[in-house]
Amino acid sequence: MWVKPEEVLISGGFWDTEVANTYFLLQHRKGAGHGSRGFAGILVGTLDSVFDTKPPPYRILHQTPSAELYYIVAVSLKKEEIDENWVWLERNLMTILATFDNDEDVTDFVRCKIESLVANSTVTDPHSTPDPDSETFKAVSHKFKKLFNLPDGEKLVNYYSCSYWLNRLPRQGWLYLSVNYLCFYSFLLGKETRVIVRWRDVILLDCTNALIFPDSIRVSTRDHEHYFSMLLRKKETYELMEQLANMAMKQLINDEEFTEDKELLTKVSKKIPKKASFLKRDLDARAHSDMYRSKFRLPLSEKLDGSTTCFLWAPYKKSYISGTLYVSPSYICFDSKIANLVSIVCPLREVLSVERIDNIKGNSSVKRALFLCTTQSSSSNSFLFNDVGDRDFVIRKLSEMLGRTIPTKNCEMNVFFVFSALPDNIGRKPGTRSNSISEERVEYSSPTSQSPPGSQENGASSNSESLEAETIMLPLRTLCIGPEEDLEEGEHDKRKLALWERHWNEYGRGVTMYRTVETARLVLEGLPDDIRPEVWMIFSGAINEQAMNISHYEQAVIAGLKRGGPANDEIERDLHRSLPEHPAFQSETGISALRRVLCAYAWRNPAIGYCQAMNIVASVLLVYCNEEEAFWLLAALSERLLPDYYNTKVVGALVDQGVLEDLILDHLPDLHAKLSRLGIISLISLSWFLTLFLSVMPFEAAVHVVDCFFYDGARVIFMVALAILNANKDVLEKCDDEGEAMMILSEYLSSITAAKLRYGKRKTSVCDEAVTSEGAEASVNITDIIESGYKNYGFITNVAIERLRVKHRLRVVQLLEDTAMKNTLRTVGPDCLLSEEDLRELVAYVRAEQILGADDKEIRQRSMSGNQLGQEGYALGYETFRQLFLTASPWGQGDRADSLVTSMFNMLDVDGSHMLSFRSVAWLYGVLCVGDFARKLRLFYYLHLAFPPSLDDVDTVKREEVEEEAAVEAEEYFDVIEEDFGKGKLDLSISDEERLSANNSPKKVYKDDLTGLATIHNRDYRKYEQRFLPPMNQEQFINMWRTVYSFFALETNQEIFTSLSRVGTLLLQIGEVGRRVKECASRSISESATPTDSSINTDTSSESSKKVSTLDSLMPSELSSACTQAPDKPLSTDETERKARELDVSHLMSVPSAEYSLQKSPDDESSDRETDSVSSTSNVHSSSSASHSELEWSISFEQFLANVANEERLVSFFERSFSLAEEVQKLRKRQAVSTNGNFSTATTPS
Repeated sequence: MWVKPEEVLISGGFWDTEVANTYFLLQHRKGAGHGSRGFAGILVGTLDSVFDTKPPPYRILHQTPSAELYYIVAVSLKKEEIDENWVWLERNLMTILATFDNDEDVTDFVRCKIESLVANSTVTDPHSTPDPDSETFKAVSHKFKKLFNLPDGEKLVNYYSCSYWLNRLPRQGWLYLSVNYLCFYSFLLGKETRVIVRWRDVILLDCTNALIFPDSIRVSTRDHEHYFSMLLRKKETYELMEQLANMAMKQLINDEEFTEDKELLTKVSKKIPKKASFLKRDLDARAHSDMYRSKFRLPLSEKLDGSTTCFLWAPYKKSYISGTLYVSPSYICFDSKIANLVSIVCPLREVLSVERIDNIKGNSSVKRALFLCTTQSSSSNSFLFNDVGDRDFVIRKLSEMLGRTIPTKNCEMNVFFVFSALPDNIGRKPGTRSNSISEERVEYSSPTSQSPPGSQENGASSNSESLEAETIMLPLRTLCIGPEEDLEEGEHDKRKLALWERHWNEYGRGVTMYRTVETARLVLEGLPDDIRPEVWMIFSGAINEQAMNISHYEQAVIAGLKRGGPANDEIERDLHRSLPEHPAFQSETGISALRRVLCAYAWRNPAIGYCQAMNIVASVLLVYCNEEEAFWLLAALSERLLPDYYNTKVVGALVDQGVLEDLILDHLPDLHAKLSRLGIISLISLSWFLTLFLSVMPFEAAVHVVDCFFYDGARVIFMVALAILNANKDVLEKCDDEGEAMMILSEYLSSITAAKLRYGKRKTSVCDEAVTSEGAEASVNITDIIESGYKNYGFITNVAIERLRVKHRLRVVQLLEDTAMKNTLRTVGPDCLLSEEDLRELVAYVRAEQILGADDKEIRQRSMSGNQLGQEGYALGYETFRQLFLTASPWGQGDRADSLVTSMFNMLDVDGSHMLSFRSVAWLYGVLCVGDFARKLRLFYYLHLAFPPSLDDVDTVKREEVEEEAAVEAEEYFDVIEEDFGKGKLDLSISDEERLSANNSPKKVYKDDLTGLATIHNRDYRKYEQRFLPPMNQEQFINMWRTVYSFFALETNQEIFTSLSRVGTLLLQIGEVGRRVKECASRSISESATPTDSSINTDTSSESSKKVSTLDSLMPSELSSACTQAPDKPLSTDETERKARELDVSHLMSVPSAEYSLQKSPDDESSDRETDSVSSTSNVHSSSSASHSELEWSISFEQFLANVANEERLVSFFERSFSLAEEVQKLRKRQAVSTNGNFSTATTPS
């Protein structure tokens, strides 16, 4: 490509000139051209590899005879492109330059011309997306893909100079980090080192500082450990590697597909360092957005737009607090520099005005200030940010974002912007809206609250339905309050409520309140029941998602209850097990509310659906919240606060189990050693974490843990778990077995109390009667446990927890993958003929393609919905199966391979789902690679009979609609076959009852949109081995034999084609003989069944002999003698008739069992003559209307098998061994590592 001319002092050095003329030189980098791998090329390649030069390997220089300077005018990564530039120069410039008299004029003209070409090439469409990457990075990315033979779709994120330790010796080179791979390349003095590791194979990623590998990053897979050191930016490199590995693990868990955030290209940024890679900027933005959402409990769709330093005016302490202001499309947030001192979350939907303040009379400290006025009536819900960095830029951003939020606000709100310097504007209060949350709180205390939105629109609803709709607006606890309970609540709740009212008056109320240390202290003491739903909704962030999705819950309830499915069935089974001791769930009202919440969420998030333990959490949420609030709290819990906890494999809980084990090791090492020997850490952590302690301690005590969890995040459950273990440390260290340790913990958890316990303690089978009179003294208050956790382990942060999660997510996901593979091998292995090594390689390949392929999401969605494919864990789409079959299959060669793939796919796709189960693919490869000769031929014959490959001139898969007549004809064809089965050979393995039910069952006919073939999927592909295979007509045989010929398309030995011609000719002759014999037999039977008539009843014996003589004249001479022999007489064994000696005459002369036999006993013939005239007439009609297909050319499978078995070369082809494991390994290696050139490969992808 053309580049802006730059001066070059020396044209030689590291460059060789290929072509030159008077004014230009075309050069290539030493070591880059063909045949330039000498010492100079090796030296230059080593220097380019060690230093960050990496210039394009081709360039064009401009020169003049009298000048000493050169100018670069074009560079390229490809030889073809630089040649095009050279040709253009010779055609367009050389004749013009020859007219100049002065060399300086020549140089000026060339420079102006090239600069104009560069300017024209950079003019782009204003509506197109700008190119995000620099030219240098593009060159590196191209080299990266070329070095490791990676597809064009693979995205390079960044590259770093480092050393790789190979055999305890460092190799200096370059570390390349892409979306799916970690790669290393080194070229030192002619010796290459390549390393390629898939992120999905990484099981451990950490920093080490051992004596042998100092200050290194260790990357461990199942088979290797890789050490990278001498990194200039080690922290940045490690964080990026950690992020990419974590993305790969999430892809394994949730099928998340990585997509670039193209919105970053259009965002205006300020004071952000330019990054060479757009993907690096994208991933950095993702990391910052994840931190931002986690810190302020924001929806998953929120992306951080930017941040700046400022000072927040704290009206409750009359001072400024230093911190960071965060801005995103829907929120403005603030966090103090001192951790947990104060934070603010202000949704833009709550912002009424934004004011610019430059100075205030009498207060010189206010400068570059920003004032936000919200819709809340309290003055504590307005914010003043002072000394805002880049304030004008922030205001422009806010103006843009607020403009987008105007349509979503209430039409009564008057959104406006006031940019004023007057101090009077600071004290302005809108007073136009009251606090909606505090108004909703009044509904909880009154049983006569309004109906939910939409209930009044349905005028035809009955009184009972209206009552039910009204009750869902109330927490279930309001339905079971007795007088004695009101008295018991008494002063305790009133005192707490008074403290909260005072707090709200000072710090503001609602989502925009100041969240301070005082707020955390009040939450720690426990929440009053009246305000618990409000506080939960605010601090969990569920209130934001509820505000963004109006009426979503009502729609989800209707759709969830209507859908049904496995998730709803599991919900029904667990409804009556949810908090059975609470009166609210001893009636249909509570059960129905729980059903609606769980079914609605299963519909909202089908990837999770329903998981056990969700019912316990949801039931406690319903006790204190109305249905819609419980629904959004459950969504926040499952999707943001405890990610991956409630999927089918409870990956999140297993990850946190490892995190807890690490924390116990760090802070309670002696207890960790004891618990590890007893093996109970995994037993306690799952039951504690999945239900947030709700299932192991009285729920009214555990709900205090939930209070702190919604406020402070996941670190709370780890602090509480450590506090419980520390309180029982001395007793647990004396335990002798796990049963005793579990009993101690169970008794302790059951003894935990809250300020009040209305419904008794949660009892266990161990300690139902263990609580004695000492119980009151031995009981522990839940507040004391939480305070102990904060006091002793409060230094544990959510950021530290997330880093530990990343570490253990690698291990847990790989462990689950290994378990799934073992289960697949154990269940599929006995049903196929493959060896364990072959099966293991096949599983590994299919799993890898399922992760990276486009069919994966559809596969897993079917798995989640209870499809049988998901029971084995692995499945193949068409493209994956095609690639595997064409590359690693003994039949995947020739010009008909694609058509054969399509037929195989249709045969194995029994249920018409366009997906193949791994079991069926393993069975197929067992037959192809290990099966015997007869079994392979039977499969080959059946495939062309039931699923014939396309007969088009060019055998490609045509993805066009198939006419419905084709499907009808196919169905009729198989109906005839099944009728023949019933009249001929019977399958003894099928009972009469099963055969009758099979005949009555409807056949499923579907059109395969993927392959364009209409097929019938009403039979198992494996049953063909027990069935009588019907004969094959001539068109099917030609199609089959054409496939056989395609197997030997590249064969040079002419003897194999002689064998093919000999067998094919013989089978064609056999089919023709059979057709003529059946035709003669049909005529003879028709004439014998004709009613007695003087004109017809002639000498039948002479007519019959005439027919036979006519048939003899039509038969080939080499077979006529064999066909005229008696049925029980064997064929001639003469050497000249060797081709047919193995064939029994019954195969030549047999017809389908539905037809009449050539030989009939005298008794049968006499019985035919004794039928009445009406019956005889009907026989004549039925005989004359016999299907023409019964008299067609046909051969049987036995004839096909016997003829092929006579040719040794064909037998050796079908019997040859095929190592599937080796071929799959080659396929995986070709996909990952370039096989060109000689280099030392440190490792191959596993």
